[in-house]
Amino acid sequence: MTDKDRLPDGTFDPAYGEVSELEESNYWFKLRAQQQWLIDYLEANPTFVQPDYRRNEVLGFLKNSTLEDLCITRPAARLNWGIPLPFDKDFVTYVWFDALVNYISIPAAHGDATVLAASNSELRTSNSEFELWPADIHVIGKDILKFHAVFWPIMLKAMGLPLPKQILVHGWWQKEGAKISKSTGNIVDPIAVIDEWGLDAFRFYVLRELDIGPDGNWTDAGFRARYQAELANGLGNLVNRSLSMLKRYRNSVVPAKHDELAAAAAKAADETHALLKQNQLQAALQSIWGLVTRANQYVDQTRPFSLAKDPAQAKRLDEVLYNLAETCRVLAVLLWPFLPDTATKIYAQLGLTGTPDKFSEATWGGLPPGHPIGEPAPLFPRKDSPQP
Repeated sequence: MTDKDRLPDGTFDPAYGEVSELEESNYWFKLRAQQQWLIDYLEANPTFVQPDYRRNEVLGFLKNSTLEDLCITRPAARLNWGIPLPFDKDFVTYVWFDALVNYISIPAAHGDATVLAASNSELRTSNSEFELWPADIHVIGKDILKFHAVFWPIMLKAMGLPLPKQILVHGWWQKEGAKISKSTGNIVDPIAVIDEWGLDAFRFYVLRELDIGPDGNWTDAGFRARYQAELANGLGNLVNRSLSMLKRYRNSVVPAKHDELAAAAAKAADETHALLKQNQLQAALQSIWGLVTRANQYVDQTRPFSLAKDPAQAKRLDEVLYNLAETCRVLAVLLWPFLPDTATKIYAQLGLTGTPDKFSEATWGGLPPGHPIGEPAPLFPRKDSPQP
């Protein structure tokens, strides 16, 4: 506590208990002198802190208060468990100072050329292949924004090191609209969820429900609903019935190429790519599910099971079956960053080897005519809803 925490009469709130004055010598880092530099940097680089309202939060803090110099040590006689100050054995480092330094001291220990060059270290090697700093995206929680968006950039400037290209700030999870707390039992056990529903189902709900930035709200009912509607009935049903019809009507052999759903697939791929570059994971997943919905509608509109009954419609059935199978392949590529196990299973059921981990493969037409697919199998088995 400091003098700023005193009440108008000069005392402290009784909630703090007895307050005694402490005087000691420490080392200080001169933050205050860099306040205007940081304001200028944030205004000149509007994407440095994202989302925008977090950047505005930092700018508001800097413009409406005077930045205090940062006390970066504690006497070792009082706190002997801290990390010793390298240049003064009588002091240990303040925890938030040494925590931030870890971001570059660890890369330096592994031979990061950028960090070692700035430090003029004897460890520097001309052919170092370890390049971690600067980070492309530095992901943090909203409660530690000041440390990473105020302290850390100024520290890096003082060290002559480049700043991370972006600081991305995420919110918190709530459970059933309340703060998650182990003491109250209001928690989500991810291992239990994964054991019951599968890892990709857990990944899907986390990414589908929580946008980067605001808080998210986990509900058990919401998880079950999304699993049934979007995974089992949406994606799982699309892949299973598409490949099952290809097996039943064309002996599991891919027919001639047709482009009826090519535009919808290209739109989903373009949107997903653009949204991922903007760190909008939730919106990207929604865009992919737009293609899932479009393909399911396509089945209902074209009615391949009816076409199969009419020999005169054989060519049209070929067209429909190709569009469905190729859409499943494109979906596997788009889904791989989100649901890697599921995407790999789709690839295997299509008779494709390897993993769909190259975004360039989301281009329409990757399934060659005459290609034999694998064996269809449910991706997300339906689960009966628990009895009330």
